[in-house]
Amino acid sequence: MPTQREIASHLCLSVSRIQQLQYAGIIAKGANLDSARKAYFHWLRSQIKEKSTVNAERARLLHHQANLSAIEEENRRSKLIPADEVEEVWADISAVIKARLLCLSTEAVKVCTRIPDYDQMEHVFNRLVHDALDELANTSI
Repeated sequence: MPTQREIASHLCLSVSRIQQLQYAGIIAKGANLDSARKAYFHWLRSQIKEKSTVNAERARLLHHQANLSAIEEENRRSKLIPADEVEEVWADISAVIKARLLCLSTEAVKVCTRIPDYDQMEHVFNRLVHDALDELANTSI
């Protein structure tokens, strides 16, 4: 069984550091040089892995904080519109479009029943559609 001094020399550490590692249960008391080295290296690897995990989480947090800051900045500049406002406006727009399109068939029937020629009927219907689209384009909600 090697002494703490021999283990310290083998691992290039101080005797007090070996005592700390033994007290923490990282290196077993009475361990041979090979098992002390393996236990120490295993512990070092776990420390590196833990630090890399912490650094990755820190980077992830910073990334999300930067995204939130960018969103808040856009919000301050009034470049963002709350989703509920957009939804409300689109619901109104959809209702206007639906109402206008439903009227098209009635208008087309009124006009096209008096036209005997298919080409003229198509022309009139296209005019009605374009008029409806122009009206919708000029409608403010």
